[in-house]
Amino acid sequence: MSKKDEYFTMMEAQIKKWDAEVDKLRARSHEMSAEARAKYDDQIKAMRASRDAAHKKLQEMRTASESAWQHMQTGVDTAWASMKNALDKASSQFKK
Repeated sequence: MSKKDEYFTMMEAQIKKWDAEVDKLRARSHEMSAEARAKYDDQIKAMRASRDAAHKKLQEMRTASESAWQHMQTGVDTAWASMKNALDKASSQFKK
């Protein structure tokens, strides 16, 4: 397996993990007041947008040549960091 394939496989697994975490957060939001739930839903929408952007970058990387994918990795990693930050923020606010 090439380094590109390993990276892609690892990132696909991470997306699935984040999808499951976001689904758990969404389920927990039903325990909140309507106002808090509305704010939380906005955060979840932002997380989904970050997730979609990360997934899009990953798909672009998948079709790139072996040499080009390394240059694209920075964009994927940036999108990943955005998704992780959004998920961490939402998770910490729910715990309050």
